[in-house]
Amino acid sequence: MTMKRFAIGLIVAVVLPAAICRTAAGGQVTLDKSQVKKVFNTQPDKLQYEKIRPRYPDTVEGQWALAEWCRERRLLTQRETHLKRIIELEPDHAQARRALGYSQIDGRWVTRKQVMIERGYKFYKGRWRTSQEIELMENKRKVESARKEWAQKLKRWRNWLTGERAAQGRANILAIEDPYAVEALTRNLTGDRLPQARLLYIEALAKIGTAEAAKTLATCSLEDPVEEVRLTCLDHLQQERNPDVVAYYVGKLRDKDNRVVNLAAVGLSRMKDPSAVRPLIDALVTTHKYKVNNRGGPGSVTTTFGTGPGGSGAPGGLSVGGGPKIIIRQLANQPVLDALVALSGQNFNFDRRAWKCWYASQKRRDTLDARRD
Repeated sequence: MTMKRFAIGLIVAVVLPAAICRTAAGGQVTLDKSQVKKVFNTQPDKLQYEKIRPRYPDTVEGQWALAEWCRERRLLTQRETHLKRIIELEPDHAQARRALGYSQIDGRWVTRKQVMIERGYKFYKGRWRTSQEIELMENKRKVESARKEWAQKLKRWRNWLTGERAAQGRANILAIEDPYAVEALTRNLTGDRLPQARLLYIEALAKIGTAEAAKTLATCSLEDPVEEVRLTCLDHLQQERNPDVVAYYVGKLRDKDNRVVNLAAVGLSRMKDPSAVRPLIDALVTTHKYKVNNRGGPGSVTTTFGTGPGGSGAPGGLSVGGGPKIIIRQLANQPVLDALVALSGQNFNFDRRAWKCWYASQKRRDTLDARRD
């Protein structure tokens, strides 16, 4: 016996290892599971609907009654069919209109979709959005896609640098001009252990020349462990003299790490921006706190600007029980002084008071010159 002979008028229930088939007349046939090719899961309510549908007249009242019958049994697709037929018969039938999602605005029935479209909205990614919002989302998607693509390319070309395709890999990296590559270049610059590779990323970032690229070069000029890499960053930044880079270096004059303070001063010296003079005066002598454990290992804690006229100052110590000590030291920063001399043409050594007096006189002179003009 095959399933074809029972394809019409049967409800099939699979009960392992057999299938029980009930006929429309109430009979029952048991089949081996291997004889069943497909199980038709027909809901009783749907079967009942097909039976009673012809009994309801094609009138507003009849269609409404059938729509309500469908609603009670959650036959939503069938209900919608009869609601639509109602408004064909009676366009202003309020209950059917509202059940279909219509609202009456200015004397006309409209759906929410119509209202949103008329207001300039579009349905995009599960919500109604303005064209501007959609454009921003699309642009963001394109940017993310482009950045991922550059990350893949850069990873591939970086792998070439240690193989037979090294020359091609270098050429490809040096040819990058797309601003969307900055994120991948930045990640590689901070994570690649090979200085020669980092120098390639720096060249590419300098060629791109965006504000984001400049920020990466400025960060690298302070944080990279290799002097050649740091100086290469400065060479490129010096050509642009970006005010944002100057502001970044000025902020780093307050860093808790004295090494960073001095590297920032070197950067400001190369930028040749006179607005850096006053912050450099404040950073001539900085006070640092170091935590020294019982084994003598120091760790920088904080940095403040010194108040004395100069000199390294005598170290002080603050004992914390029998554990680590906090040692306070004033450090005279020679690179800061060098930067001040380069920018001002003056040299008062580490005498901060003399530097401040000179700076105040310069400001007064500038004010008088401006008034004469």
